[in-house]
Amino acid sequence: MRTGKMKLIASAVTIIALFSVSFSHAFTAGDYYLPVSAEAKAITGDIQIDDFSIRFETGATMKFSELVAETYEVDGKELPASVYRVAQPADPALKDGKYLCGKGDVSYIVYWMAVPEQITIGVFTGDKPPRNDAERCRAYIYKNR
Repeated sequence: MRTGKMKLIASAVTIIALFSVSFSHAFTAGDYYLPVSAEAKAITGDIQIDDFSIRFETGATMKFSELVAETYEVDGKELPASVYRVAQPADPALKDGKYLCGKGDVSYIVYWMAVPEQITIGVFTGDKPPRNDAERCRAYIYKNR
């Protein structure tokens, strides 16, 4: 009887662990993405992103100073997201001298998964953390490498 209970508990723990991993929206260190949208292809190229920074195909890197929110409003819906404050706001020139924003220094970067296997990255200027997609400077779409 005791062995049956132990097996049941072990099975329940395994199921919970698998369930929680499959629905997590966190990205692992060093995730690589290929550009899907025309702007991503023309401006950023491939990217590598983790909880600490984003690295563009040209080698330019923007470090994050802190995670300021884990949700973000897109088209009126609250989605799981990562809203990062950029440690040193800038508008880096990337592919062919095109700028990440083109309208000022990027102070926040948000990324979320609206479609499985794709992420969208929004870039923002300003002093306050962005709350929705209407505030963004530009958006880029990528797929898993």
